[in-house]
Amino acid sequence: MLSRVVCLILVLLVVPRALSAQTATDTGLSKILVHLIQGDITLAQPPAGSGFPSHSAHFLPGEDQKLAPYLFNQSIVSQLSTFPLGSAAGGFSYTFDPAVGTYTRSTDSFGPSFAERAVTIGRRRFNIGGNYQHANFTTFEGENIQNGDIKFYLTHQNVGGLFFEGDLVGTALSMHLKSDTFALFANYGITDDIDVGVAVPIEHVTLDATVTATILRLATLDTGPTSAIHTFPGGGSTETISDSGSASGIGDVVIRGKYHFLKRAGGGLAAILDIRTPTGDSDNLLGTGTTQAKILFVGSNSYKALSPHVNVGYTFSGESSNPAINATDEFNYAGGTEFAAAPKLTVTADLVGRQLRNSGRLVEQPRVFNFTTLAGVSGSRTFTEFAAEAGSLNQVFASAGFKFNPAKTLLISGNLLIPLTNAGIRAKVVPVIGFDYAF
Repeated sequence: MLSRVVCLILVLLVVPRALSAQTATDTGLSKILVHLIQGDITLAQPPAGSGFPSHSAHFLPGEDQKLAPYLFNQSIVSQLSTFPLGSAAGGFSYTFDPAVGTYTRSTDSFGPSFAERAVTIGRRRFNIGGNYQHANFTTFEGENIQNGDIKFYLTHQNVGGLFFEGDLVGTALSMHLKSDTFALFANYGITDDIDVGVAVPIEHVTLDATVTATILRLATLDTGPTSAIHTFPGGGSTETISDSGSASGIGDVVIRGKYHFLKRAGGGLAAILDIRTPTGDSDNLLGTGTTQAKILFVGSNSYKALSPHVNVGYTFSGESSNPAINATDEFNYAGGTEFAAAPKLTVTADLVGRQLRNSGRLVEQPRVFNFTTLAGVSGSRTFTEFAAEAGSLNQVFASAGFKFNPAKTLLISGNLLIPLTNAGIRAKVVPVIGFDYAF
């Protein structure tokens, strides 16, 4: 049995490497948004003989102006790379019953879906499984990301304090971001108290982004000699640019150990150590680009058909090799219950939370832009834009679903993962389906 376990784990680790990332752009998916907003917006040359200097690149953001689009992109890719996956723990757990001299099931339920329970699967027991989830991200900090509600403003670079530096370029971002993840997992009971396992996510990410850029003539005029100072190629004041791409491949592989150190009938206390390795391509949103270690303490019990559980843990993160990803430590927690509605059916409900420690947040704030016209008239305009705010980002999800045992030790599961906060990048509902088979 042990040799088969080792072979399967090697397959899970090696086979997905054949799935190489493929994108439809020369820019990795983790940098598409910044490249669109900061690199692709250029203006036409001023008319010959006008006396105005070249303006083709004068709205490329400087160090201060790049912060909003850069941090927006960083926040999205960082959260996408660590989006919660379903539990990899086996649904069947066994303990040795000396009264009958054989192994019997330790609980009537098949375990939680997005949390952990204390019981292990049993000595020399082995389970394999997988789950698939689809996420269509639609909002960021409560703002729709698909209809142009996300806006950034580019200021003119200093070319000598000339009046036309008061103009802005406003950008409205529309993006469609989707991820599909199939996570394969395997667990083996070394002893009655210790499990080891591996989880291998295979991911597909698609990103389609469009930026509508508009010259906001605060210092110049729509007509007359100053109207030609700032135009896009072709002479217009508005331009739409797009970029898209997709990537498929292995994500960050998780290696796990679980120790059931305090036993109670149907539960007790356990400790779990997850090592998340940087095997995914962080340039294309398939991984974090760093090693993470999560220590999780699990408590659970069983009261006839009801089996409550609670998880509390902390994730330690290294610094990502990709500067577009802000990998931070996390405080993790979960709580819920399983209800054995029938011998072959368990209904699950979980509340899952994560706090991205000191990650900062982006909050919409008013920003004032001052200008002076050619005639010497001064003024100001106020626009709302995302700005960085210190602190931690808190996300909470509710999960509800079932596990059904159609035959022998096969389990089929279905769940819905529903965000309860507007913090960060958010999908309305994430459906999850899976299977689990115990040997």
